[in-house]
Amino acid sequence: MKNIINVTSGKGSSTAFLILGKDKTALIDCGMAYCASSLIRNIQQVLNDERKLDYILLSHSHYDHISAVPYLRKVWPDVKVMAAEYAQNILTKKSALKTIKELNNQSVLYYGSSQLIDYDDTLMKVDHKISEGDSLNLGNTNIDVLETPGHTKCSLSFLVNNEVIFPSETTGCMSKSGKINSAFIISYKQTINSINKCQKANPRYIISPHFGLVDKSETPTYWKKCIQAANNTRNFVLKLFSLGFDQDKIFKEFENFFRDEEYKLYQPDYAFEINNRAMIKSIINNR
Repeated sequence: MKNIINVTSGKGSSTAFLILGKDKTALIDCGMAYCASSLIRNIQQVLNDERKLDYILLSHSHYDHISAVPYLRKVWPDVKVMAAEYAQNILTKKSALKTIKELNNQSVLYYGSSQLIDYDDTLMKVDHKISEGDSLNLGNTNIDVLETPGHTKCSLSFLVNNEVIFPSETTGCMSKSGKINSAFIISYKQTINSINKCQKANPRYIISPHFGLVDKSETPTYWKKCIQAANNTRNFVLKLFSLGFDQDKIFKEFENFFRDEEYKLYQPDYAFEINNRAMIKSIINNR
């Protein structure tokens, strides 16, 4: 773990971890645009002008995981951004780029920043597609790619030296109290398969999305809790649907039951609504 450094910056942003290999460096996710300058300072303090940032690995294409990319490119113009093919395609669409920028500007207001976001959309792109079985060698440090869809179609997890796993948001997000919040949007079935895949990798350390390093005491039961959280979420929605609740009413009940103060720390209200309305619809359509 000595060569894996938390450089996360900004409330609501994804966790961002810098991996230092002997020859190359890689950043796993990079967060929102509003706090990109703080992220860059955190990275520069680690690299200390002696090394450059070589790769950015994106777990998926959601704005809170990718939006510092244009700012990172300005500091390290040769950096290579790597993600799933679906994410690569998403970031070629004007409508998607527009939505990403709109969400970033909502985050500016939500988190109390003073300046609206205005980066160059041409910098928000994926240079190289990666998929299941690909491996990135940083020099004495290997990062293996696992496809773990369920949160999105393009969700990827990363396994470092067969020891440290960065599971995608598909598997869920841990809160400070140890509770797992489900985050499957497109598929419950794919989510269960993805959790099982991460568990099968048998990592020694787990870096939970939007949280960070899972305590050793929590590691043995982490994947079981992820599956239980997914089941609880699905059952909650289907029970209300069976009682005749429409999707609007289900969302309100879901929000009241699941969205506690810890949940609010890592996901703004507007993002919570977008994601969980989509999840509710997916659960009902695939029941």
